[in-house]
Amino acid sequence: MRIQVTPRTIRRLLAADGYLELQMPHKAVAELQKAGEAGPLEGPRQLMLGVATKQAGDLESAIPHLESAARLMPSPVRSFAWSELVNCYRFVGSEEMADLAETLGGDRQFELRIALPFGQINLHSTESSTEVV
Repeated sequence: MRIQVTPRTIRRLLAADGYLELQMPHKAVAELQKAGEAGPLEGPRQLMLGVATKQAGDLESAIPHLESAARLMPSPVRSFAWSELVNCYRFVGSEEMADLAETLGGDRQFELRIALPFGQINLHSTESSTEVV
């Protein structure tokens, strides 16, 4: 069954992005969880959920969301997800996975822009100077 993207889902994604910009990751996580399955926007939802969970300090819980985003998103965004996973893997003691994620993510700094029908989501990675659009 195909899941339709509703305006409510888009509003929740945009609200979560706003909360991330305001350094309020817990509120971003709450919005993203309320959004539920986002159909064709599930990749961006998982990516933002992983980033928000990581920013909230729960690196271990961020891993499945970021791994899901790395599977669902196209190549440039996939690199962003892998770069976000590096510290998470190190936190749980998985040095081999951290090294792999570092290789797959590259050593760039990312600014990610995801265009939505009614707005745009911006995510930044300061861990790794290339813009990804």
